[in-house]
Amino acid sequence: MANDDKQNVLVRGPILGLVLALAVGGVAHAGTPADEEKVTAEAGGHGAIPDFMLTEDREKKYVHAAFDPTAMVRVIFVTTHEDTIQVEQDDGSSLDLSSSSMDPSYFGHREGFVLENVEFGGGGRFNHPGIYYKVKFELVPREKDGNSSNDYLKDAYFGFDKFTVFDVRAGRQRVPFSAANMHSTGKQPLVYKPTLDVLFPKRQVGVAGFFSDPYHVIVVRAGVFNSAKQAVEQLQTMDQLLFAARAEFALQNLLSATGNNPLDTAIQPFRFQIGGGIANVKENFDPQTKHRWIGVDLALDLWLFSVRGELMFKDFYRSALPDGSQASDRGWGWYTDLTIHAWPGFLDVTGRIEQMDGDDVERGYSTTLSIDELSKQKKLWVTGGISFHPVEHARVDVNYVHRKELEGFSFKNDVFMVHFQLAL
Repeated sequence: MANDDKQNVLVRGPILGLVLALAVGGVAHAGTPADEEKVTAEAGGHGAIPDFMLTEDREKKYVHAAFDPTAMVRVIFVTTHEDTIQVEQDDGSSLDLSSSSMDPSYFGHREGFVLENVEFGGGGRFNHPGIYYKVKFELVPREKDGNSSNDYLKDAYFGFDKFTVFDVRAGRQRVPFSAANMHSTGKQPLVYKPTLDVLFPKRQVGVAGFFSDPYHVIVVRAGVFNSAKQAVEQLQTMDQLLFAARAEFALQNLLSATGNNPLDTAIQPFRFQIGGGIANVKENFDPQTKHRWIGVDLALDLWLFSVRGELMFKDFYRSALPDGSQASDRGWGWYTDLTIHAWPGFLDVTGRIEQMDGDDVERGYSTTLSIDELSKQKKLWVTGGISFHPVEHARVDVNYVHRKELEGFSFKNDVFMVHFQLAL
């Protein structure tokens, strides 16, 4: 045992020393912007590469461009209207069902305070080589439909974006498909994301690329990912790889490239963008069937108004029956958001109308409707919200959601929420 310990020390010593040397060297290499400019000048600059083709150096937010911490805490005080309906059973007797017995997710019944998100992490960019990274954890992880999860890792990726025309990254990241999927939780106009967001996976492990013209008028994002939900899950076959792509056209960048954008205002820059995405997996990880997605979206910012809209379809096969046959199925959803920046920078008013159906199943009354079933019900929701931004990094929201379930439980169970958020 003594010889083994001695050998372990002999092996671990140089490895530890190498790790420490790399860590110290990395911090030293990060340097300051002035140091990086000096190195660039000594190396002869970027030669014939024009400046507009190079990504601008990232400025420090709190600590340093090479490392800045991130954190977000979201707390919601919520109350759900309680309703009781009477259902006639097969034997002719009646059964009283209460909406309060529904699962506690934003599709079901919630009361009191909810710790919605506790995120922390960090990221940065080494400006001279154009290498960046991000790592972020979620301490109260949930699936998109509200089911609890044990997957605490949200983001873990690194990439190269030295040039403005392309960006390549590898690791756990958002899948480039829909606008709702790409939108940051901390910057969404209402407390809840659109319901169609449950139709597509958010973050997966894979490699993605971003390609565009120098002015970002037309942008294409594409990648290949594991179809497994959790970061640590391993695929069983290459057929379980998910392929996704997204294209965007930005009119505001075209106007800016010509040097004339008369629609910009002091309240907010003009923006008109249309996008669309496609995704396909031959054999999804769970359930192990073929899945296809297609969607289109639009974004408009003009003066005091912002408009967002999206339409998505999900085509898939259900699990195989004992005879080996598989029935085709379809989920779909759409939403439209209108935000009025009533007091720019301090007070926003947002309205949303949306409809979603997770599959073709016609659900009836059930006493055991789970979150998975609730999130697939056909529904029509109308939401109104006011968002206050009293100080930098903090916001307070008041939302009211009128929920109309078009199948399954037909409760009158509207939701009222007060939301508190701190995001760094």
